[in-house]
Amino acid sequence: MSILVTRLLPLLLLGQIAAGSANAQQNRTPDIRLGDAIVTGFSGVLAPNPGQKLPPNKSAIDVTFINPEGPSARIVDVSKPGAVWAGTVLPAPKPFDVLAKDVGQVFGIALDDAPQPNIYLAATSAFGLNIVARGRDGQPERRKKGGPGAGWMKGQFGLDLQGGPGAIYKIDGRTGVPTLFANVTLDGVPNPAAGLGSLAYSPAHKQLFVSDLYTGMIHRFDLDGRELDRYDHGVTGLTAAKLAPVAFDPRNRPNIANDRFDSEKPETWGFAPAARRVWGLALHEGRLYYAVTSGPQIWSIGLAQDGRFANDPRWELDVPAQAGALPISDIAFSNKGAMILAQRALIAGAYDYSAFTRPGEPQVFRVWLKGPQDPPSPGRWKPVPEEYAVGFAGNHRNTNGGVALGYGYSREGALSNTACEFSLWTTGQNLRNAPALRSRLDPGGALVVHGLQGLPSSPVRDINTPPWLSYTVAYGDHADSPRAAGHLGSVRIYSKPCASPGLYSGPGYPASPPYIVTVGPPPRCTPGVDCPPISPQACFSSTGAFACMQGSWVYKLSVSGPTWMTTLRATSLTSGVNVAGGSIPLNPADIKISGPPGSQATLDICGFNSTAAASGNPYDCCRARLNVTIPTGVCQ
Repeated sequence: MSILVTRLLPLLLLGQIAAGSANAQQNRTPDIRLGDAIVTGFSGVLAPNPGQKLPPNKSAIDVTFINPEGPSARIVDVSKPGAVWAGTVLPAPKPFDVLAKDVGQVFGIALDDAPQPNIYLAATSAFGLNIVARGRDGQPERRKKGGPGAGWMKGQFGLDLQGGPGAIYKIDGRTGVPTLFANVTLDGVPNPAAGLGSLAYSPAHKQLFVSDLYTGMIHRFDLDGRELDRYDHGVTGLTAAKLAPVAFDPRNRPNIANDRFDSEKPETWGFAPAARRVWGLALHEGRLYYAVTSGPQIWSIGLAQDGRFANDPRWELDVPAQAGALPISDIAFSNKGAMILAQRALIAGAYDYSAFTRPGEPQVFRVWLKGPQDPPSPGRWKPVPEEYAVGFAGNHRNTNGGVALGYGYSREGALSNTACEFSLWTTGQNLRNAPALRSRLDPGGALVVHGLQGLPSSPVRDINTPPWLSYTVAYGDHADSPRAAGHLGSVRIYSKPCASPGLYSGPGYPASPPYIVTVGPPPRCTPGVDCPPISPQACFSSTGAFACMQGSWVYKLSVSGPTWMTTLRATSLTSGVNVAGGSIPLNPADIKISGPPGSQATLDICGFNSTAAASGNPYDCCRARLNVTIPTGVCQ
């Protein structure tokens, strides 16, 4: 067995284990609630058992297949973190899965406005294109290149529902039953391999829009799955801008029955030329905004009263050079008019299922319309974007290309569905894998996490960098491999229109806005009976007082809690108040605090076992909040 396969087997086997354990706990109906996240991602694989005898001249990867019982999309309950923006991994429940055996691999997501919203999912090649042929024993056998008799691997597309690379699936919001909503075609000719891009739903028109990565077209459907019309940016959009048109060329059509198709070379998968390839979509103020891969650029097209495409394509902006030439796979708009864009690294063909994207630094950033005082520049948008820090690893550019705005959270770490757009969510990889920050990250959970990052929507770089004000949610149910890349897709947050928060009011945010939602005094309740806890992790009590030690104010904290607690770490949640980092032994723990005299501060205290922390494995963190007032006197 090669070194590569040896290293991969733990990842592959975990994918096999995760499917069974997750599905045993799933609800039969979506029961989606306000604030829930819907996330797409790779469904995992089925690998041979350790010690299993392999066929002659075959490696373990050669007999590893997509896991059809794994989740291709999940509902994630992010309503009760129990703490506010602590940079920790949340044990968020995942009450409903959409399985690969039904829909295959999917990326784009849309929700309609039914009382119990239906979920729409778009077939994708973002997680590779895997083909098989019948082996000598009559069983499916993996193939890298196309040829006679080649077909799609089970779990690649929703074949049992008659879906393929151009399929849109509908998950009934009441029953959870998946059905084929539509197969996107061009004049009856189906998408052969490249798949679809993004989905966008228009509540005003009761229609669904989808981008086709093979033809470059944007198609419009009614809610019965009937195609109404299509829009061709490569011809209509470019011609309107007095640019040379790039028409659809059917000669670019791939064929998995031909050896020119190579599952390791995305350039053979039939993607539309970059100048006409459209991915990200979003509706805003009566126009459909769309992302063109060339540049990349953002354009828009108006919609008539009945939803038809108007004849007014408009260039909106060139994605700034500092963002890199990576495709925009998702677009979101705030009620205040900010356009938020998420990039995805370039696609890779991963025969070993490890890296579905090439190395790169995809970004999530925000763009605002120009004001009357802004200097002249082309277009309607400010030329310099505001970037969000995504993940702790590297240069904090770890998104997988999904983005959505969500609700805010109270001081107790509970979702408030009256606080629109207080949070921003994005999909990403290796979100906490930053060895240099390990001493601070370790108490909050695993370092290697592929899944979701949520953070306050207001602060951009360099205010929240690294993003200590954040949540992290793993997509899978078991430990992730640091080698995995591009395993997440898009994200949508189920929300309803409500007033925008006051703090989300435009560029130039103050350095320390109130990222915690104030929801008023708690209702009267009986302590210990029906009063909600401040945090499910608040598992110790404490007493303490300030003392002057060697010219600095030190808060001497004594805690009473689990006997395994030997050490703590303290983090200031109040701007302008700093706490010395590192581990502090008990008891008492001497916490060095600096800040304006007389100022009040909230500290996040994590108590843990130093021996467990030194093992390198995830360990328990007993957490509580501490409110202190810095003395006004001089420490001498």
